[in-house]
Amino acid sequence: MLHHCGRPLLTFASLLAAMTIAGAFWVGVLAARRLRDWGEGRRVLEDGSSPLALAAAGGAAPDDPRTRKVRALVAERLRHARPQTGPVSTVRGQPSPDGGPADLDLSTLRAGDVVVVESGEAEHDGDYIVDGIAHLREGGQTTVVAMMQDAGRPRWLVGPPSSPDWYVVVPVSGHGLSGEPPRNITRERGVYNLSRRGQASAACTGQHDRPELPRVATYVFSGGGKDVLWLERWDHDVLLGEGKVVEASSVSFLPGS
Repeated sequence: MLHHCGRPLLTFASLLAAMTIAGAFWVGVLAARRLRDWGEGRRVLEDGSSPLALAAAGGAAPDDPRTRKVRALVAERLRHARPQTGPVSTVRGQPSPDGGPADLDLSTLRAGDVVVVESGEAEHDGDYIVDGIAHLREGGQTTVVAMMQDAGRPRWLVGPPSSPDWYVVVPVSGHGLSGEPPRNITRERGVYNLSRRGQASAACTGQHDRPELPRVATYVFSGGGKDVLWLERWDHDVLLGEGKVVEASSVSFLPGS
């Protein structure tokens, strides 16, 4: 080996080997970071956590990345749309081959999935992303309440999955109701009369804004035409939604992942 002033000089081969080892080290670091980012992206899509799910409060600008994600999913559905006779169900990742019951429907909806409402009611139609879900089981029937948003427009989709009609309602704040509600509730649209009430076991997931209680009392009030009130009484907390009855066939679902 050559020496200079008493110190050994690195040969070309040893220098090349050192550079190769250093390069491999940084390639490994970059690969590990990519794998971490990929894993976090999959988790976001699968569990509907931020940033895919819209915040429960506040608006979202039309060019918000989360809103663009919903629009892209809807555009993809429209490109492959074909006439169907029932509610449009979608297997996660691909359309149902016959348009009938599939993996994704109201009963299997999750936070991060997309709900498309095309009922002809301009106030409620839209492309919504699901924030949270409540499953309310009473006897042998389960009613699903999907808390969802369309660019800051909050709505609840309510109904048993097998029912031909569901409710799309706007959550009402400052309603002044507490305890057992009266049989008649007066709102700006008119008087709503109690048509059904019950007690259900509750299981909630995602951003649902419900108390962590195992039981809830539910009430349906009918108004003129398709007007409806949906009321939930969680012990001392009363949640109220006002909206319309829509045909289940006017609602379709798209997977968030």
